[in-house]
Amino acid sequence: MPDRECCMKELVARIDAAACDALRQEVDLEYKPGLVCPGNNGSHADMNCATFHRSIDALRGYFGACFASGIEGAEFRTLQAHGLAAEKAMFKATGGVNTHKGAIFLMGLLAGAAGAQFREHGCFEPISLGRLVAAKWGVNILLAGVQDQVQHLDAPTHGRLVKDAFGLPGAREQAAEGFPVLFWTTVPQLRWALSEGISPEQAQLHALVCTIGKLPDTNLAHRGGLKGLQWAQSRVDQFLAEGGVFAPGWKSRAQHLCAQFESQWLSPGGSADLLSAALFVQALVQVNSELPNFMVAR
Repeated sequence: MPDRECCMKELVARIDAAACDALRQEVDLEYKPGLVCPGNNGSHADMNCATFHRSIDALRGYFGACFASGIEGAEFRTLQAHGLAAEKAMFKATGGVNTHKGAIFLMGLLAGAAGAQFREHGCFEPISLGRLVAAKWGVNILLAGVQDQVQHLDAPTHGRLVKDAFGLPGAREQAAEGFPVLFWTTVPQLRWALSEGISPEQAQLHALVCTIGKLPDTNLAHRGGLKGLQWAQSRVDQFLAEGGVFAPGWKSRAQHLCAQFESQWLSPGGSADLLSAALFVQALVQVNSELPNFMVAR
């Protein structure tokens, strides 16, 4: 096998591993309000950390396939087919529990966009991946949503129910706009927090709570309506106003925040997906910095 082909296979595997590691970091993070953590299951009775780990193992290969398809110049329908296959693998591994459907959609698009950038430039610019998703596939993403509504009128998704009831943008609308909350809030807040010298775990939690405060999270709205969404955002705003993870005693206040979310049975799953995506974007920055050496024939 030619050296360059070996290097490309290695790069695809590296991208896939980076995405799976981002998912693992997210689920293994403690003190996430309402979400499954190593210490408890948050506002969930049907899943725990082990469920998520089985799901992540089942998704191995998916993100690399999306990246490779981007390199090959694939259209959205190819990425969509990869995503549907990944969903089936997830449901099989979890016994029908939806652990990563949002992340499959979001991070699959980002991986495909990274591949498209690599095809064009021989490298990728992670911070501009959202703009590329919007420009390259935005219209098709929205059209696919319309087609899905027509084909599944009898079984609308939670996101569609929330959109119809409250007019909130769902995952498709966020994608078609280039993931504004991800690239304007989650990624910048994660980078800033890391630059302040706190632990990676603190930085990740900071990015998550900032995201909860900005994202019209359809998971929150599905469970609690607009009042539930607004209540959740007011709670994280208070946590941040009190210093967030930067203030003494932050762990006890984070635990209290978790208890508040659990008391209302609220879970910001969309925000968790954006944290995973932000960790993936950060990993892509590192991979991109290594490309000049990585692609040298060995």
